[in-house]
Amino acid sequence: MDLKTFFTENPRGALAYSGGTDSSLLVWAAMEYGKDWHAYYVHSAFQPAFELTDARQIAFQCSMPLTII
Repeated sequence: MDLKTFFTENPRGALAYSGGTDSSLLVWAAMEYGKDWHAYYVHSAFQPAFELTDARQIAFQCSMPLTII
């Protein structure tokens, strides 16, 4: 199953979002093909600050709501 089919058949849900390449692609696809998706980023001391910055920027650019836990 490709991403377009998945998000068309599952128009709403939640994504665990790291800000990396793979999860950023899912954020884009969810907003491109889905309708009501929300991203959740778990912030910890083990992640560099730039990852949170990147996650916020990409979520904003894709119009994906983002919650930082």
